[in-house]
Amino acid sequence: MAAKFRLAEIARLISGEVIGDADITITGVAALEDAGESDLAYIERTDLLAVGEESRAAALIVPPDARTKRKPLIVTEDPKLAFSRVLELFAPEPSIPVGVHPTAVLADSVRLGQDVAIGPYAVVEEGVRLGHDVVLYPFVFIGRDADIGDGTVVYPHVFIGERVNVGRRCILHAGCAVGADGFGFLPTAQGLRKIPQIGTVVVEDDVEIGANSTVDRATVSTTRIGAGTKIDDQVHIAHNCVIGRNCILCGQVGIAGSTTIGNNCVLGGQVGVNDHVHVGDNITIGAKSGVYGSLTEAGVYSGVPARPHNQQLRVMAMTQKLPELVRQVRELSEQVDELNRRLQDLQR
Repeated sequence: MAAKFRLAEIARLISGEVIGDADITITGVAALEDAGESDLAYIERTDLLAVGEESRAAALIVPPDARTKRKPLIVTEDPKLAFSRVLELFAPEPSIPVGVHPTAVLADSVRLGQDVAIGPYAVVEEGVRLGHDVVLYPFVFIGRDADIGDGTVVYPHVFIGERVNVGRRCILHAGCAVGADGFGFLPTAQGLRKIPQIGTVVVEDDVEIGANSTVDRATVSTTRIGAGTKIDDQVHIAHNCVIGRNCILCGQVGIAGSTTIGNNCVLGGQVGVNDHVHVGDNITIGAKSGVYGSLTEAGVYSGVPARPHNQQLRVMAMTQKLPELVRQVRELSEQVDELNRRLQDLQR
């Protein structure tokens, strides 16, 4: 059954104030351009209020200084945050019922918490512990002695390796692999010898790992993802890395082995980080940057190699002038050659 809420109910849940008709029924949420006549939308800034007024939305979440008589409003200090909370009200329930599907394969020693849902063809090996309210979608594989915390949701075709520890309220999206072998090989006269990867991975509470992302197990210790960190799709984190708390790693980021990322860091899309590098707390690295050495001072970095963003902007500005500079150098070189010829003529 589709969710339905009175506007006043939503306002109470997000600590907002209703201005206008508090009794209208909201059946969904949408962006301004897509909103229907019973949807709730939001604007972040008052200069967008006119766009909101022209939309089909039934009501708007707005910042404190926005006012209109054309639509009911919920006034909040942070409309975007409030809207994200409203999205939770309309989020679909997990499609897998509580219980173990008959086609799932569970070892006898698996320990299940309360209200666990395990979908078709999931495989859970010896010694695994699943906490309360864990959801395993179809075709999930969990290796022996792994531990999955309360409320964690694991989507189809996820691989969780042996002895991996996943915390509470985590989300692992389709196709990600947590705990595959790290990339370790030793050159020998006979060829590349594989170095056994006998460590583990610890994913702390409230982490989200995107589709087809990979987090490799450590060689002998622990690859760690800090609490609250969010990892986009197709991100690779190599063996022995430590990622801090509340970090954001955007799509196609690649972090080489034994690298440490501090707390509250943001790595834009396709950032590459060298091995054995340390990135400090509160650092943002712009998209497509290359981090070859450690970055310790908080701030924004970009470029290849990554440098403070203001420096990189100057480098980019100067790069745009290179054709003109080359032309000037060529002309100066020709003038010097001509002066040298004249000087030689005078000396004869």
